[in-house]
Amino acid sequence: MLVKETPSLDSILSEFENSKNMDLTVKSSSSKMKKYHIKSPDRESTRSEVENILSSNKIGRVSRKLLSDSSMEATLCMMKDGTKLTFVYKPTRGGMSQTTLNSSITELFPCIAFLTGIKPQGTTKDFYNKVLNNNSPSLSCYLDSKDAQAGQEFIDKAETGKFNEKVQNAMNILKWIRAVNKMHPISNVYWGYRKKPKGVMKNHPGDIFLEFSNGNLLGVSLKAGGEKTNEPKLNTYVRPIYEHFGKLNEYEKIKDKLWPQYMKIPGITKADKSSWGTRVLALKTYEYEKTNQQEYNELYDQNLAIIKQELINLINSDFKKAKEWIKNQVANQQQGIPVVVVKATLSTARRDKSNNILNEALAAVSSIQAAVSSTKSKQAFNIFLADGSQVQLDFTTRTNKVGASHKLGQFSNLAVKFNKVQ
Repeated sequence: MLVKETPSLDSILSEFENSKNMDLTVKSSSSKMKKYHIKSPDRESTRSEVENILSSNKIGRVSRKLLSDSSMEATLCMMKDGTKLTFVYKPTRGGMSQTTLNSSITELFPCIAFLTGIKPQGTTKDFYNKVLNNNSPSLSCYLDSKDAQAGQEFIDKAETGKFNEKVQNAMNILKWIRAVNKMHPISNVYWGYRKKPKGVMKNHPGDIFLEFSNGNLLGVSLKAGGEKTNEPKLNTYVRPIYEHFGKLNEYEKIKDKLWPQYMKIPGITKADKSSWGTRVLALKTYEYEKTNQQEYNELYDQNLAIIKQELINLINSDFKKAKEWIKNQVANQQQGIPVVVVKATLSTARRDKSNNILNEALAAVSSIQAAVSSTKSKQAFNIFLADGSQVQLDFTTRTNKVGASHKLGQFSNLAVKFNKVQ
């Protein structure tokens, strides 16, 4: 459920986005929180401007905190109703984000440690020092000199952000690799940071690759989180799904079903249909939202239901394409190089069993059926894989923009997220 914002806050953020050379996106939300990511060529200035806007408009109490999302402190704003707003600042180009640094620790450190005989024991600082002292550009985990250079840079900057947590994750991943090695001897471990091993697709989801003594490769997609958290498995949009099915023409026709709702907005005429998908038309819908929020949301809910049903119809239209999409994009099985998902926590690292269930279901599936969720959520839908038994995949489709670009201003290309396997 999206945070219910007052038009004043939404208006402020939209006008700020329109007037500056940056991009403002909603990354996550609930009834009492919303997190924004802001991409800007000058993050320091942007942060100061955001905080000034929040303070001068008395949106809430402003503070700063260093989070794992970025290398610079985020802006926190606690509103009077208890809603927490978080603004994370990202560079538009170049630079090293805190998220990239954190993920590189969990990926690269186990590779170096395994190849150089470092054991997953002692304090995180002890383990880090051993990795630092044993790293070398000649290690076989690096696929080229650029990766070796990047690896050294990540190691040098590792003692920032969530250092202890991420190094502990890395130690637990190393334990998992060593356990696999006892059953299936490993001859090499590759870091799939920029390049992938020979024969592996560039977009393969593996973060590291285990090469066994028989020459076979296994991709490992690494996730880090809490013991009971569900990390996102897929974030995409409506249009790329239609593109996979080879039905972009049908995607373009969705606007004909959505357009009647736009025509109910005063000031929008038939001639405006030629501006579909543009900022010009989005701003007209936004002006209506400012003074008619309830009516605006009702129109959006109608179109959300249409888009969700169109997605369901698309998935049900072609069993072969649906299976291929789930296999490649959801289950991450590509080009004959298998992939497993390993989740690391502060206490352990283990394979994600839900991914195993999905892979097994795909191997035997004889029926794929998408349907509206039985829950009351306006955003949720399910895909059922069946071959006698049944596996349920939980998805949502929703807006993930702000201001004029959200809801009706996002048109037909809403976000689509795969949440979990039931």
